[in-house]
Amino acid sequence: MIGKPTTLEHILANKERRAQKQKELLAHAPSHFLVSLSINTPSSIKLSHESVVVYEIAHENILMLLRTKGFTCKDFSQHIAPTGAETLFTCKGDAKAFKALTCKLEEEHPLGRLMDIDVLDEMGVLLSRSLFGFTKRRCLVCDEEAFVCARAQKHSYNELNAHIKTLVQGHAFSHSIALWCERAMKTEVELTPKPGLVDNANSGAHHDMDINTFYASIKAIKPYILEFLEAQPLCFDTLRSIGVACEEAMFEATNGINTHKGMVFCLALTCGAIAKLKDAQTIFTCKDLQTQIQHLCEGLVEKDLLHAHPQSAGARFFYETGSLGIRGIAQSGFALVFEGSLPFFKTQKTLLGEEKALKMTLLWLMERLDDSTLWSRGGVEGLAYVKQKAAEIRLHVKHSPEDLDECLSAFDKDLTQKHLSPGGSADLLALTWLFEHITE
Repeated sequence: MIGKPTTLEHILANKERRAQKQKELLAHAPSHFLVSLSINTPSSIKLSHESVVVYEIAHENILMLLRTKGFTCKDFSQHIAPTGAETLFTCKGDAKAFKALTCKLEEEHPLGRLMDIDVLDEMGVLLSRSLFGFTKRRCLVCDEEAFVCARAQKHSYNELNAHIKTLVQGHAFSHSIALWCERAMKTEVELTPKPGLVDNANSGAHHDMDINTFYASIKAIKPYILEFLEAQPLCFDTLRSIGVACEEAMFEATNGINTHKGMVFCLALTCGAIAKLKDAQTIFTCKDLQTQIQHLCEGLVEKDLLHAHPQSAGARFFYETGSLGIRGIAQSGFALVFEGSLPFFKTQKTLLGEEKALKMTLLWLMERLDDSTLWSRGGVEGLAYVKQKAAEIRLHVKHSPEDLDECLSAFDKDLTQKHLSPGGSADLLALTWLFEHITE
């Protein structure tokens, strides 16, 4: 949904929907005032990555003001659509006092100019900024009144959006990376059909989870992305410690089901490397990112597998087959991704578009990855079967791309019956998507 353009018709229809919803909420909450949050996005893409980042920050700031300034939030209603991200809050207290606080937030927060926070009193009357001595909103780029610049079309959409990206990069870098990580995980699980994996159609070979389990897991993981990015001292052991806490939160959210344990490991290293690059003010390239991950994982295989004997599936896989698994991939700086699946995905994306490119990349990964998840379910034979079958399908759809979904659906039924799931390939697919977007 993020990044999709909308139309003037839909924007106007949403404005009417919001006004009606405001009336309904006030009618059902007598003696309460209402706060309406939306984001100023001067583009046909109202739900951009940057607007969602600003929305999440504004949402949390409003909740914090309500908690810390003596107001009571009865309820809030969120609406996320191509027309933008919005929240309506019904609150108890002095509406004028809260309006003064939101005006201050809009004026003083580095991203406040992008926040549009309306307050309606108990009678549904919109409180004006001028009541509290605040001037009209200023332009994003210059000091002129926003209305004057908009009417004169003084700044192009490209200029405005470039300025917004710079603001978010400068004042909400960690929040932006956290959203990219969330989007990567959602992109992977929502890709449909996928062989043996949870998606929008079914649970694949996983009888104890569905897509809602994944959504709950992703929500639990996201706050820890910020902790990975702010880890001190910034080293592998610190990241692992945070990762353990993240896994515990994941298990609590999923009632003990392992949805993203491997992905947590990948994200911890990725975010640690990003933090190192940001601290050093290094140009953000794939090579820089790979090098930093290699530094973080130096000696990992020797320390974890040769000198210790953990009981994880990846460790048992190593002791039986000699494959280094995800630890070896991480120690290489995710070479399989940076030097393999990522360039393959970019090429396929140019030819087929993103969705089909992701499906082809999943097959590419399944051909090559020594996936401990597959091994734990089907042994060496099951792993070899999936690799061979993925190669056959990819070769077929390379010449007959119209058969892609049909082949994947048949493969899904096959792996579901055999209780085989390429969970490791799914994690690296999400990582591929993430690397492509954060290095752009």
